[in-house]
Amino acid sequence: GAFLYYPKWKQPHTEATISWDVSGYYLYLPALFIYGDLKQLAFADSMLQQYRYATEVGAFQHWSGNRVIKYSSGQALQFLPWFLMGHAGARAFGYPADGFSLPYQFAISMGSLLIALLGLWFLFFFLLRYVTYRVSAVVLIFVALVTTYLEYTAVHGALTHNWLFTLYALLLYCTIRFYEKPAWSFAAAIGILVGWAALTRPTDAVSVLIPLAWGLHSRAAVRERLALWRAHFPKLLLAAALTLAVGFIQIAYWKYVGGEWIIYSY
Repeated sequence: GAFLYYPKWKQPHTEATISWDVSGYYLYLPALFIYGDLKQLAFADSMLQQYRYATEVGAFQHWSGNRVIKYSSGQALQFLPWFLMGHAGARAFGYPADGFSLPYQFAISMGSLLIALLGLWFLFFFLLRYVTYRVSAVVLIFVALVTTYLEYTAVHGALTHNWLFTLYALLLYCTIRFYEKPAWSFAAAIGILVGWAALTRPTDAVSVLIPLAWGLHSRAAVRERLALWRAHFPKLLLAAALTLAVGFIQIAYWKYVGGEWIIYSY
C-alpha cells in the first residue's frame, strides 16, 4: 500500500509526506539542525512558498516577538533519525539540503512505515502472553486491515497516530514485563514511553494509567500492588523522573523561545 497504492513521498505540495500537520510537528528539525533558527523561523515562509505544503506555517507570533511552533515536539524527536538520514541523502545525491526535498520526504515516510510495523511486532508479543499464536495472528490481521491502522500507515503514516500506536504497544509490553520482574530497565522504559507519548500529544499523558492500573481487578490485587510499589519505590521514582525529564523538553523550548514556562500554543 505504501509503495504501490499512494506513495506519499512522491506527491507534491499538500499531498506530500511533510505537509499540513506533519509539517508543523516536523518544523523543529530544520529549524534546529539546518537553519539554526528556533525563535524566528524565518526560513519557514520561503519553504512554504516554494513547496506549498500547507496554507500557513504551523507557528504563531508570540508577544515576545518570536514565533512559537503550535505543535509539541515529541513527533519531531521521533522523526530525528529519519530526518538525519534524509539530510545525508540530500547532500549525497545532489538534492537541496533544505529539509523539504525528496530525500527528506522519503526518509520520513519509510521511518513511519518501519515504526508502524514495529508496533505490530510488539503487539504480537504482548498478545502471545494471553492467547495462542493463531489467535494473535488473526488479531494482527484485523488491526491492520479493518481499523484505521492501514490509513495511518500506508498513506498518512507521518501523522502521530501509528507512532503513538507503537509507543502504546511498547508500553503494554514493558508494563507486563515490569510486573513479572520489576527490573530497573523496564521502569526506565515505562517512564520514557509515558513521557514520550505525552510529548507527542499532551492528551496522551493518559497513558500513565496503563502502568499504574494494570491488573488491578480486585481489592486483593490493589493490596499486592501497593506492597510491590513499596518494595520497589526507587524504581517508581526513576520512572517518574524520566517522564518529567522527557516532558521538560517542551517546557524548555517554550522558555527558550517565548520566555514562559508554559505557553498555550493553540
